[in-house]
Amino acid sequence: MVRVFDADRQEWAGPEEEQQVVALQRRDAARQRQALRGAAVVLAVCGLAFGTWALGWKDEPGPVGYFTARDAPPAQTTDTDGDTSGDSGGTGTEDPASPGPTDTLPPEYEAVQDPEGFRVAVRKGWDRQTAASVHGFDIVNYRSADGSRRIQIYEVLEATPDASLQEYVSDSTPKPEGFEQLSLESLDDGGYPAARLEYLADSLKGETDNGTWHIVDHRFESMDGKLYAITSYGPAADGYDDERTILDTALNWFCPPATQCPEPVAD
Repeated sequence: MVRVFDADRQEWAGPEEEQQVVALQRRDAARQRQALRGAAVVLAVCGLAFGTWALGWKDEPGPVGYFTARDAPPAQTTDTDGDTSGDSGGTGTEDPASPGPTDTLPPEYEAVQDPEGFRVAVRKGWDRQTAASVHGFDIVNYRSADGSRRIQIYEVLEATPDASLQEYVSDSTPKPEGFEQLSLESLDDGGYPAARLEYLADSLKGETDNGTWHIVDHRFESMDGKLYAITSYGPAADGYDDERTILDTALNWFCPPATQCPEPVAD
């Protein structure tokens, strides 16, 4: 009996097995040819798909660049004399520069970035003092050199501006000597709740003898969701406008700690 070695299966086989081996080899060869034809078809399809993608990719738009208005170059126009200018209507004259933050302040005021983190505007030359607070950052006072005027900034403990001032005017809260309420109103500061109390007092603890004091106490929610108070103090003898102006200027420039605020605008 002649035996042959099946190299594919690594074994010896007899005549009957040899016939089986030959049949199996033929079958395997047929399968290999079929597999090769299938592979060729797959490669052809892949090549066609790649070519279509490559041609389409060339027509795709480039990446979009995002920019702000100040990044865009000014449009160029040409007048009848052939001169080019910016976007000022082709007159050849430049528009005046947009006013910066300091341009909106009256000349006697300055913007201050307080060490407690907030921004505010105060009269030039005023001194800064602080006092401990039971809530939030220290109570900050900016005071005129003669002590006749000051503003005070601090964080408010109560839940709302109205609740805070209602608590202050209630009978349970001690008042300065000669306290006389002038007005108490709820306000809306650009979509944020606020409340304002105006009152008079014959004297204030720790302050100079100023005659009758006029006080404007403004409590409000700021951009960071917290409540603050800015209070303006001054002599009542010269009217009430100064305290209101000092407070409104400070309020317009107030920006709470760790907050990005828009530039103030002139009233």
